[in-house]
Amino acid sequence: MTKEEKDILEQWLQKASHDLIAAEILIEASPVILDIACFHCQQSIEKYLKTFLIYYNHEFEYTHNLDYLANECAEFDDDFKDLDMKNMNVYAVRARYPHDHIAPELSEAKDYYQIALSVKVLVLKKINIDLP
Repeated sequence: MTKEEKDILEQWLQKASHDLIAAEILIEASPVILDIACFHCQQSIEKYLKTFLIYYNHEFEYTHNLDYLANECAEFDDDFKDLDMKNMNVYAVRARYPHDHIAPELSEAKDYYQIALSVKVLVLKKINIDLP
């Protein structure tokens, strides 16, 4: 792996981590901001999965669809077949606009956060990169 390739992966991982941190902060905030927390969970997972695909130099379509991305990852590693994204795709875009008001429960946001954490752990375990 070249330094440039490693730098790109690290940038993707940093952005994914920032989304995960934002989700946690919003879930713990008072008042909680659950729709945007779920958006950041979705974004974090999307970026972790794309990082995995970039690691394998696998071209993928421009999408926010987590199921599609997980299926693409499963082409390289069967552990990605077991991921259950629930209905998190709705938070990729719809949750950001008032005309598609989505009001998740706290338990749902916490479930999504746990899924995002598990995807993070899985991706970091599968890619061979020394993080700073």
